[in-house]
Amino acid sequence: MEIRYFYDRGEENVIDLGIFDPRGSEFLVARGFRGWSGNAKDKVIISESWATPGYLPGPIYLGTWHVILGLYKIGRPCHYRVEIDLLREEIGTPSAGQDWETAASPDIREGWLKGDLHCHTVHSDAFGTVGEVWAAARKRGLDFLAVTDHNTVSHFPEIREINRDGGLVIPGEEITTYRGHANVWGLWEWVEFRCTSSEEVEEVCKIVHAKGGLFSINHPKRGGPAWEFSYEVDADCVEVWQSFWPLNNAQSLDIWHTLIAQGKRIIAVGGSDAHPFCLKGKMVEWLGYPTTWVRVEKADTAGVLEGLRRGRVSISACPYGPFLEINFLGGEHLFYQGDTATWSQGRIRVYTRSAAGYELFLFSRQGYFAKRRVGSDPWIWEEEIDLAQHGYVGAELRVPLALGNFEVAAIANPIWYKPWLEKGEKGEG
Repeated sequence: MEIRYFYDRGEENVIDLGIFDPRGSEFLVARGFRGWSGNAKDKVIISESWATPGYLPGPIYLGTWHVILGLYKIGRPCHYRVEIDLLREEIGTPSAGQDWETAASPDIREGWLKGDLHCHTVHSDAFGTVGEVWAAARKRGLDFLAVTDHNTVSHFPEIREINRDGGLVIPGEEITTYRGHANVWGLWEWVEFRCTSSEEVEEVCKIVHAKGGLFSINHPKRGGPAWEFSYEVDADCVEVWQSFWPLNNAQSLDIWHTLIAQGKRIIAVGGSDAHPFCLKGKMVEWLGYPTTWVRVEKADTAGVLEGLRRGRVSISACPYGPFLEINFLGGEHLFYQGDTATWSQGRIRVYTRSAAGYELFLFSRQGYFAKRRVGSDPWIWEEEIDLAQHGYVGAELRVPLALGNFEVAAIANPIWYKPWLEKGEKGEG
């Protein structure tokens, strides 16, 4: 079948498009999801063997199909029309187009892996197949990539094929609502996006967690678009750094600092939110700006997800650094980022690479409490600390600018003092 829609387009009017088949379109339990394209495509095809990217091929079931029109923005009177044709001829798979450089398998090992947790492909509103985007990520030196197309899972078959060949592409979906966006990582099935309230978002979170996935609030800043739901939802992560730092990311970072100071254990992550586009026959993208580093015990999708879940995460401006890691030495125990320490007295250890001349800031529930200039490359610095006094300790690297301004270059998630964190989780902070 071919579905076309028309409306009075313009900056004031934006209408999105999605399709559900007769198996059901109910909230949370819709088995009939067949695709979503936002406002990126005005014509889509669904057949048994092929579908427009963003949509799922499969049986053309007998019964009532539902065309979903999402009223993203209606600023003036808007006329619309939907046309549906049942096609009798066989639909062939369109040519893949230009051949792109094949992505080499990453040199994967345990330890720190670097990747991008947020990007898009032709399956939503960008240019390039999953394979082409993965090839670009590998060329930039990334070890893993999460592909998070908007409200769809039509990119999953390509991810499976790449991973069978040794790739490390994480299945993702960007839940794109009209009150905020969130990434879901690690599930191989479609996740509901038609949320209009914080209560509905919380229901989605529960389903994601029950199935072993992670939920991350995206770009909660001006122009993000912002997150208008409650921050009390049970999110695992928050995207404090989306694309290039000057794009209002200080607002997202401030929100994260406020949340963790209240005793909410939520992991800071970054993502390029790259929407590759074609310019003179070449793909233009900014994958890895910023880069999220994850300390893993096993270098596969499950290992990356577990590293994220445990908070063993740092963020850098790009794949080339600067790299920032912190540890806490309490008694004879070594605690990594994201760990909850029961020891109070100990030494905080900071390690950096490619950061000479940058300024290191340590932060806790009391705010920023220590500052040092990185004097060499690599650089290690230790200091005695009372973790109970601070509740948690994390770190940032900054580039000093004129007039007392700065630009963040790296962020290390904190190490937590367990008794303080448990008080915060009980609302006693």
